[in-house]
Amino acid sequence: MSNNRREKKAGVVTLVDVAIEAGVSRTTAAKVLLGTGGDHVRIGDDARERVKKAALELQYRPNRAAQRLAGGHTQTLGVLMDTVNAPVMNDRLAALEKEASRRGYRLLIGQLHGNTEVLSDYLADFDSRGVDAIFFLFDVTRGRADRLKPIIGNRCDIVLHGKPMGDNGYCVKVDTAKAVASLVKHLQECGCHRIGLQLENMNDELIEAREVAYTEALKKSGTPLISSLIWTAQHTAVNPTPETIDNAIEQLVVDAEAEAIIASNDIWAVRLIQGLKARGYRVPGDVAVTGYDNLDLATIIDPALTTIDQQHPQYAKTAIDMLIAIASTNGSNPLPPKTVTIDPLLITRASSSPS
Repeated sequence: MSNNRREKKAGVVTLVDVAIEAGVSRTTAAKVLLGTGGDHVRIGDDARERVKKAALELQYRPNRAAQRLAGGHTQTLGVLMDTVNAPVMNDRLAALEKEASRRGYRLLIGQLHGNTEVLSDYLADFDSRGVDAIFFLFDVTRGRADRLKPIIGNRCDIVLHGKPMGDNGYCVKVDTAKAVASLVKHLQECGCHRIGLQLENMNDELIEAREVAYTEALKKSGTPLISSLIWTAQHTAVNPTPETIDNAIEQLVVDAEAEAIIASNDIWAVRLIQGLKARGYRVPGDVAVTGYDNLDLATIIDPALTTIDQQHPQYAKTAIDMLIAIASTNGSNPLPPKTVTIDPLLITRASSSPS
């Protein structure tokens, strides 16, 4: 390593330093590390690798403030999330961060903690930092949408999760109906005829969508709908109490004689399995149980849990694609509304079939 190289590492390393070290032009280095230049800059694989290696060895860090002042991209994306259904949203966030990092972007993250009022503050903070585009990683339910619209206004730099909201930008979601239909079909193929559905709170339209999908799946298979096989908790509880689980088992299994239960998420499913086993039921011998989300605990419980994988890597790639597409317009040419639906994946394990 030259003395000049050591001096540069001790001070602020610039893009020009990286370009000189890699033997390329500043424009080429900027294309590789900052994504500038559009399609007009062509770079070979060898040059790209030299730039990356030089940046790593010189410990180059982009000056994002300078990029913002110059009107360029800061290669920074904002993510706003809530604490509702945190285990799943945290897994999604991890996938988003991994995909963003792979594409040369960083994430700034904020949490609403159930308070939509702080959204304006976060948006102002993101704007002051030159964030290129923003992802709302929370469910836009009916009541929340009414509160969000005045805050968002005509912004065109936002990607929504779960459901589009008017003409506001892009949206990415997972096909809930397909997920529930695949669970019903799987349980029927395992020989279950009386399939129970456990729901959290019917004030949530996302939960309502599951009941509709369940009803349609039964109808498609020619199975009559039995209302007593649908059980709804009196309040939203991602992690239910033992009393709530006992109530669900009493009504679905003891009273309605369910042969299987489709739980609203993996945590509910694990609690149901524990509650059933404590009462002397065999899972799946007496009652099959399925979850939703494919959390790590799905493979820890005995028996391992049949569940739905929401395909976080594919979801993240789609969301980052949308955010980068929005960023490329610099807000001058809003993109038309677009919703992309991710197909879920059924993961079959021992909780639904001993085979």
